[in-house]
Amino acid sequence: MGNVVTLHGDKRWKAAIDYRGTEGVESVEHYFEEISDLHLIIEHGPDWNLLVRCVVTLNRSDDGEEQNSSEKALRQERTR
Repeated sequence: MGNVVTLHGDKRWKAAIDYRGTEGVESVEHYFEEISDLHLIIEHGPDWNLLVRCVVTLNRSDDGEEQNSSEKALRQERTR
């Protein structure tokens, strides 16, 4: 990845945005708290006509493993 824009450490969302550039596709990562801020990031970025792809994911330290883990399923079963 090319550029990483992080203003604060523990933001909820991560957007990986690819733009068409002079030397191919350029990638930028943005971290932000509210999903409603994504439009501002895109509007203030490079020309949106050059946008190739935008992938938004939860910014999780476990890469989502906990969300889909068997341990979590077992805990949910025990609490029912």
